[in-house]
Amino acid sequence: MATYILPVLHAIFIWWLLTGLILYIDGLPARTFKWSMLACTAAFVFCLYGLWTSAGDDTVSGVYAAFTYGLLVWSYQDLTFYLGFVTGPRKKACEPGCRGWRHFGHALGASLYHELSIIVTLGVVVALTWGQPNQVALWTYLVLWWMHESARLNVFLGVRNVSEEFLPDHMEFLKSFLNNSKTINLLFPVSVTVSTVAMVLMVLAILDPATTEVEAVGLTFVAAIMGLAILEHWFLVLPLPVTAMWNWSLRSRTPHPAVTEVEIVAGFLGAGKTTVLRQRLEHARNRAGSVALVTDCAVLSPDGTVQNTPDGKRADLPGGAVCLGLRDDLAHQVKEVIASRQPDHIFIEPSGLADLGLLVRVLNRADIRPSIKAVHLTVVIDASAFMGDYARLPEFLKAQVQARGQAEDTPAGTPVPLFIVNKADMVDAVELATVTKTLRTLNPSARIVTAVHGVPEGASGAAANDDTGAAADDLESGIGAPALPRSGALVHHHHHYHHHHYHGGGPDEAVSAKMTGGADASAETVVLDLHPWTDADQAAGADRERLTAVLEAVAGGRFGAVDRLSGTLRAGGDWVELAVSDGQASVTPCAAPRPDARARVVAVGHALDGVRLRQAFDGAGAVAVAVGEPA
Repeated sequence: MATYILPVLHAIFIWWLLTGLILYIDGLPARTFKWSMLACTAAFVFCLYGLWTSAGDDTVSGVYAAFTYGLLVWSYQDLTFYLGFVTGPRKKACEPGCRGWRHFGHALGASLYHELSIIVTLGVVVALTWGQPNQVALWTYLVLWWMHESARLNVFLGVRNVSEEFLPDHMEFLKSFLNNSKTINLLFPVSVTVSTVAMVLMVLAILDPATTEVEAVGLTFVAAIMGLAILEHWFLVLPLPVTAMWNWSLRSRTPHPAVTEVEIVAGFLGAGKTTVLRQRLEHARNRAGSVALVTDCAVLSPDGTVQNTPDGKRADLPGGAVCLGLRDDLAHQVKEVIASRQPDHIFIEPSGLADLGLLVRVLNRADIRPSIKAVHLTVVIDASAFMGDYARLPEFLKAQVQARGQAEDTPAGTPVPLFIVNKADMVDAVELATVTKTLRTLNPSARIVTAVHGVPEGASGAAANDDTGAAADDLESGIGAPALPRSGALVHHHHHYHHHHYHGGGPDEAVSAKMTGGADASAETVVLDLHPWTDADQAAGADRERLTAVLEAVAGGRFGAVDRLSGTLRAGGDWVELAVSDGQASVTPCAAPRPDARARVVAVGHALDGVRLRQAFDGAGAVAVAVGEPA
């Protein structure tokens, strides 16, 4: 009986152990990945050598060695994938609604290099075992490959359990290819039936009296690993708590003691959220224990210096605080920061279009929330722009104010938000009252304070930072608020999705006057400050042909009655000048402006649709980002 039982027990133990080790290693902080990869690659080379030597050993011990080396060689393929070193050309999630062969192509692109690596390694295994009496390592590798491809297809087509909790944070984009919308799919019975028939044939061969002991042990190993692979397939469709078998391997993702407070500082670009964030950092009780996760580190860096590190952008701030570029894998980044720095405060400044509900859900994950002492949500509102934005985007603004994002309901554990109604000096008492009343209606539980330059009225910076809610009176209603001074000729200063929209005079009168050429005083002016998000984008800039198409649409009145449009930006790596005048559009090369120049487009006319105009430039390859005042 030892001929049959011991190989089965050995196969089960090695399979369970290696699966857990892979989960443990890819759950460690990202800074350890290169060292893990280096050590495992050295072990992989040793296993290939062991596989080669065992191929010529046709004893029982040689069969045990060949099976173990074959399983280790396969495990290396899985490890390189889940550590993120050998994946595919696609590194992002699939768009919602993507279906069919297009979706399959995206899924293949996410793991193409991994699949090719498996084939190359198979060739190496075949070469090392060619003509040798012990082929157990090769057969083990082939069975694992077959079941690997079968499992991937089944998960893609739809099964009950996709075990996405085992997916490391840095590979979160793969979740868009995991389909749990079905309990089972048509491929599943085919996969299980074919594999079961193959296993039964191996069992019959094992029981054949003509089979030698060495052959029986080898077939038992291969049949056992096939049986385990079939069991894994059943795990995909049966309502069983299979993840409990590897709970020990998730200790690398175990939360640290709750020592960190997290504050999300959100708001549209131009509302003043960066100003608020600077004040938070400046007056933090322990500045050296503060970390800011922001979209653009340069806006917080005192001299604009940003370092490129293996973990992303970084800027050192006064007092020992650190600014890190906000990554797509936020959950993994937060866990890394807590594990490596154990900060007192983490400030997160997402983009103006970020899903706040999703951010809250990430921070409330079971592997993150126990490490966080408290979560605060501060939303900075531009008093002069909010009502205009709300009129255009009611559902989006309502979801953001209620901190539920795209979800139907506000996520459990969502903190009571603090609304800082900034730029209160730019509106009169009636408009300010309308803003606060609207916010109160949308979220009755929220605290609301008015502010000028990000500082709540009647509060010092330090006091505001310690407890912003107590720093100024919570506005139950703004009706009785005193009239606030208006700001020069600026009547409406809307930041509709990162653009400036002025009536009459504006803050950049030199640009406007040069371009408008005496346009009437009732004309509207839209200023688009366009600069790419990344250095790579900055080199490429916008696409010239699509820019021309956008300008022709402007001339045709698609974005309102545009009297004139002028601007400069990069297109194809060179600076070009854009112009629309008298219904004619042009894109002409021009000399490079000063080194610190930023791409900018100014449009003057009536009933201008600044949001759609900005979106049109986005589609041409430029990303609109407001400059000139803090975000």
